[in-house]
Amino acid sequence: MEQWAHRFFELSTELFVVLGPQGRVLEANPAWTVTMGWSPTELRLGGYRGFVHPEDLESMEARLEGLTRTPGSTRFSCRWRCRDGTWAWLVWSAASAAEGGPLYCTVRRMESPPELEKSRGPGVSELVPSWALSDDLPLGLYVVEVSSGTVLYANHRFCQLWGIEPLEGAIRKGQVSHEDVVDHCLHSGEAANFLRTSPCASLDGPPLHGDEAVLSSGRTLRRLCSTMGASGDASRYRMFAFEDVTERKRTEEALHRSEQSFRKLIETAPEAIFVHREQRFVYVNPTLLRALRYEHAGELIGRPIWTIVHPDDLDVVRQRVHAVVALGEFAPLREIRYMRRDGTWFDAESAGLPVDFDGERAVVVMARDITERKRMQSQLLQSDRMVLAGTLAAGVGHEINNPLTYVMANLESALEAMNRLGGELGRMLPDGAALAPNWSMTLKDTVELLKEAHEGATRVRNIVRDLKYISRQDEERRELLDVRESLEFSLKLASSELKPRAQVIKRYEDVPPVHADASRLGQVFLNLVVNAAQAIPEGDPNNHHVTLWVRPGPSGGVAVDVSDTGSGMPSSVLARIFDPFFTTKAVGAGTGLGLSICHGIIRGLGGEITVRSEPGRGTTFTVQLPPAPPDAVPREAPVLPAPSSERSGRLLVIDDEPAVGRSLARIIGKRHQVTVVGSGEEALAKLNSGGPFDAIFCDLMMPGITGMDVYERVREREPGLSLRFIFITGGSYTARARQFLERIPNPRIEKPFDAQMIQQLVGEVLATET
Repeated sequence: MEQWAHRFFELSTELFVVLGPQGRVLEANPAWTVTMGWSPTELRLGGYRGFVHPEDLESMEARLEGLTRTPGSTRFSCRWRCRDGTWAWLVWSAASAAEGGPLYCTVRRMESPPELEKSRGPGVSELVPSWALSDDLPLGLYVVEVSSGTVLYANHRFCQLWGIEPLEGAIRKGQVSHEDVVDHCLHSGEAANFLRTSPCASLDGPPLHGDEAVLSSGRTLRRLCSTMGASGDASRYRMFAFEDVTERKRTEEALHRSEQSFRKLIETAPEAIFVHREQRFVYVNPTLLRALRYEHAGELIGRPIWTIVHPDDLDVVRQRVHAVVALGEFAPLREIRYMRRDGTWFDAESAGLPVDFDGERAVVVMARDITERKRMQSQLLQSDRMVLAGTLAAGVGHEINNPLTYVMANLESALEAMNRLGGELGRMLPDGAALAPNWSMTLKDTVELLKEAHEGATRVRNIVRDLKYISRQDEERRELLDVRESLEFSLKLASSELKPRAQVIKRYEDVPPVHADASRLGQVFLNLVVNAAQAIPEGDPNNHHVTLWVRPGPSGGVAVDVSDTGSGMPSSVLARIFDPFFTTKAVGAGTGLGLSICHGIIRGLGGEITVRSEPGRGTTFTVQLPPAPPDAVPREAPVLPAPSSERSGRLLVIDDEPAVGRSLARIIGKRHQVTVVGSGEEALAKLNSGGPFDAIFCDLMMPGITGMDVYERVREREPGLSLRFIFITGGSYTARARQFLERIPNPRIEKPFDAQMIQQLVGEVLATET
């Protein structure tokens, strides 16, 4: 409690001094240094007699001596020597609680001699002390003699704090005992027990916390208490100082709540936050611990911050830390890689700024894990690439189909011509006359060459048709399909990967159709087959195999196994095999998206994809697909009737590729009158000239006026004729073309042409003529 007494003396601007016998100064407050120039130590060492003017010393000692014999109070004035040698008038208010005890004095410096003191002779006392000297203090002061309960001093602020202002006059006249004061203070609550002088006083009611108590009015008082005494009785007197700390407590509580809220905000923030000083951790929040896979903050506190930075980013981070610490600059957002406890790392956006932390300069760093965002961006980029690949495949297929159409048509026509020529020469030269001894062999070789060329063109046509699986990635069209067809498609596309590595074993059992998108299911099987092939080293295909096993699945569904005799995978890889961007391939050899996409496609179909593998014993992926719903519409191949008669018709062929138009005319046959035009404008001119046409083969996509435009204009003018349109497509559709084909009932054929289908379509159209 001594520290609180000293605090009171240091706060007061009034002069306080405690005098003892024989002119001793027992205690003085620091205000003496400011007002008179003498330090408290100098006053204690010198005693008051060395400072009082000789003319005033006798009068002053008479007053003090009378006070020591008869306890009470007195007031007087004297001249006091300042440190600079000048004399200043001081007005003294002195009080004594017991005979021979110390004298408690409050002193005020006066600018001129007080008239009151000049008019009084020696020995005249002032019975009422100058209480007002301390009334302006922010502290409530109260001094009591412990044994007698005599109130020696109480200022106005004390009476105000305890709500006993009506008692103030009686206290100053010495008419109120300490117990009276306590009894009157009890109306402010049990906090009045703070005034008990007995150290063992019972504190009834709510416990007092430390040296603070709450009054019934809600105000909070802080008690400053010290014992004082003399002549061997060090605890004879008790001095109290009370301070109203209500507003301070409210501010502290508000600050504490704010700090708690801020700490909760930091502790629950989704961003990783840490504070470092001298490049060592002094605080880390739970988000950072989770991100770095640590259990407790103590595992990081005190460690260098460089331990969590990726080695490749150390130089950048050191520069940023220097800019913040040395220059006080803000370190803006930048991608930084942070190392986890297990040695893995993650990408984060990090920013740093200088702060005061626990009263010292430090740096706070905020980091947000952007791994998932970068994965999504990469996935979107990969998706864009796949869409681009699909668009490119469709465009390439369309461009190949145009020349392939007339190449195949011309090869078929050439084969027919060679066969006719062989028949005619056989009739003309039945035994191989000497005029042309090698004609039969030459003709046969030519026919074989044409057949091989036709087979090659057919393979190109099949490849182009397979590209349509890729070009349809932008939308999902579910239909009933046979999974074996999708597997065959995948095998064809993966043949270049399979041939140098393994033989293919097919175990196809009878299975029901499934309801799925052919292109997406084909994408799944293609990915699984390519992965199976790449798991086997090149160079020994006879001793390795990839097995495709199609069998009935549970609950009427279908199960497909894709197995390989490759190197297999450990359990650590199996646990993450379907994670996006996880790959065991070399950098640049794979994106890690393939199996993740396959997993999503199969789950989207209501199925399941699983894997089992052992190192050195190969891998098996199993795809289980649910049975098709009862209302699924089967995919039906169009059944076209055979030509109804040998009647010839008049047909119009519209195609911007002249060779395609001519080849189509040859397929239709010479018995029909075929007109070929190369644009939509020419077609409209022919149709508007009035010449009747039994059938119109029209290319869907043409520059200028498209086949769709020709159809719409004809339908407006002659609806019946629009029903005789047969559309030609190269396999690449715009959004408008796709919507157009879904809306109209007319048939369509794809390039390259199937001669038999064209003949059937011609016969169907001619058969509908009325």
